[in-house]
Amino acid sequence: MSRFSRSFWTRVLILVLAAPAIIFPAGCLFYIIMQGIGAWEWSMFSIGGNQKSFGMSSGIWPQITGSLILMLGANMLALPVATGLALYHQLSATTRQRILMQVLLQLMQGIPPIVYGLCGLVVLVYMMHWGVSVLAGQVILAVVILPLLVLNTVHAIERVDRGRTEAAKSLGLSHTAIIRRVWLPETWPALLTGLLLGMARALSETAPILFTATVFSGVVWPDSLFSPVTSLQSHIFYLAQEGGNDQARGMAWVSAIILITLISTLSIAATMLRRMEVTHEHRF
Repeated sequence: MSRFSRSFWTRVLILVLAAPAIIFPAGCLFYIIMQGIGAWEWSMFSIGGNQKSFGMSSGIWPQITGSLILMLGANMLALPVATGLALYHQLSATTRQRILMQVLLQLMQGIPPIVYGLCGLVVLVYMMHWGVSVLAGQVILAVVILPLLVLNTVHAIERVDRGRTEAAKSLGLSHTAIIRRVWLPETWPALLTGLLLGMARALSETAPILFTATVFSGVVWPDSLFSPVTSLQSHIFYLAQEGGNDQARGMAWVSAIILITLISTLSIAATMLRRMEVTHEHRF
């Protein structure tokens, strides 16, 4: 068999193995879009409406807003902690502590989100008496996305040219000056990429907020951080259980399109920033 023939059949084999990973998600996305377009009504985006009929006779702005509140709050809580842990990992931790941190973060990433939701239900909702609330959902989502943000920040700092860091130290710059003048200008695209991915991850989680933050009906806007909220994730979950109702099923498809659009927008923005980061690295 010639080299050309082996190369050809290798490409064919790779294509056959990769095809299901492309065709099945694309088919699911196409089906969701077609179902959602068929049920699309602009009246669904009205602000008012009855929030006591399983969300079937009301607009979905409260659900969109609730998802965004939970997403933004979780990232605001997780980002300072993630930054502090990453800086400690790079500036102060011993080799043994770094290894331990890596193991713990990888372990946290492997824990199913529903387990976090159950822990949040027991600790935050019941033991701390927060109840099903916005704050409980934000805290538990922050814990879910924390490993992603920490590891992304650590990897971003590690990609900075070590010679620049050593030169800054030899000039007597403090840790604060090194972070501000050396690391931040080099890592900000990667840090922003991680933040966008964290937002997308928070938007895609259902189980943690299902136990800690969301209710399906009876709530339009949260009155405080200790009030429950509605979200697109839980909205879709509950409407799917009313599969025999055409109106409920149609609104579930529309909600799914909106949720996919929000997550895709964040993911695409993160990809563009990643390309910008790669281009920046090649220039230097």
